[in-house]
Amino acid sequence: MKFTSIPEAYASFREPLLYAFDTEAEAHDVEVKIINAQTQKVIGKKMLYGVTTAQIDIAPYVRGQMQLKMPERVVQCGEVELNQQIYVKVEVDGVSSAVRRFMAAKVDLEQAWQLLTSQLPYRTMACDEFDIISYFAYPDMVVEVVVESSGKGSERVSFSPASGGQCAVAVTAQGLGESVDGLKVTIKVDGQSVAELNYDIKPNLSGARRLVWLNEWRAPECYTFPLRKGVLIKATRKHMESVWGREAAALESENELKLISAYEPKAQIEALGRILSSEQLWLVEGGELQRVNLLTDRVMPAECGEMGMIEVDVRAAEEGVKLW
Repeated sequence: MKFTSIPEAYASFREPLLYAFDTEAEAHDVEVKIINAQTQKVIGKKMLYGVTTAQIDIAPYVRGQMQLKMPERVVQCGEVELNQQIYVKVEVDGVSSAVRRFMAAKVDLEQAWQLLTSQLPYRTMACDEFDIISYFAYPDMVVEVVVESSGKGSERVSFSPASGGQCAVAVTAQGLGESVDGLKVTIKVDGQSVAELNYDIKPNLSGARRLVWLNEWRAPECYTFPLRKGVLIKATRKHMESVWGREAAALESENELKLISAYEPKAQIEALGRILSSEQLWLVEGGELQRVNLLTDRVMPAECGEMGMIEVDVRAAEEGVKLW
């Protein structure tokens, strides 16, 4: 038995992952096992009947295991594990394929390093909030993230994520000085600066809400909508019939938020517009996250010259839960 074709390393499990093989024997029933190569756990099986050669797409089995895991709370800068990549091998007739690492993101594998964000590098957040920066790098590359704060008691921290592949780091002003008014994040690859992001650290307006969504690489993006236009409260009263007549049985209620962005350059508005294609969204209060559902199915940017703004509506993902 031999594998005649397997996917290349760092391919996205959100697209087909095709394994082809030749049993080099008479036609017979074959069991295909998809295995997590780190834990040796079988994550999927498929029986193929009366085959000598065959092809199987393992991507649906892999996707079933790779549920995004956002951090429950962020209080310091550092690498965060989001369950965005997995080591896999396939076993057929007792023969195992080479181990491959697959990722959520689809990237240009001709590039040894890539920043996985579509937002502009000039950003704003409050001192108790965080941002998540995602990137792709081959594991033999040395990536260093340097975070420098400005303001009273400014500090500098640096760390080097070691895993390679699709990685994510959290950035926050917490623990970086008494009164931080700005952050500069420099990402270095093999000692060379390849990206820089700058943050204004300032208090939010009372109606501001920070939203997290997934971009086209299925990497988290964070943005603070400075205005909350209003809260819509809907209530549905349920009734039941009894021998004494119709009476109230329960009251279901839910609330919705309309969030309005700041006036932003066209490129930033386009990045925010991609919220509509996100599979998951969260509201952030300080360093904690709350799942929400997006109610907006289209956006029409309000333009003013080269600047624009958009509105989105969200509701708590869990019924009856109020939004912050």
